[in-house]
Amino acid sequence: MKRNKILFGTMLFSLIYVLLGTLAVLVSFPEYALFGFDYNSILWTPLVIITYPVNILLFGLVMVDVSFLSIFILQTIVFLILWFILYKLVLYYFKIRNKKKIR
Repeated sequence: MKRNKILFGTMLFSLIYVLLGTLAVLVSFPEYALFGFDYNSILWTPLVIITYPVNILLFGLVMVDVSFLSIFILQTIVFLILWFILYKLVLYYFKIRNKKKIR
């Protein structure tokens, strides 16, 4: 039961983090501004800085090609990698914490 909760929690966090990063990169272009949110917005700069680790490759891809299919494929791969890393880190953290409780 606990593993399922960790699995879905890390999946939800990874999904939101990657989607926010994708949104920040896409609204960098004026034609993709959403509801007045674009690169001139106050929230854009902090959002780009916070999500930069998952968007390094996306910035390069968008400079070359703004195809939604290629962006979707790249961000899906980034999401799966981030999800796997977070899941393993949280499991490792709980394993260490449980060992300290036993002693």
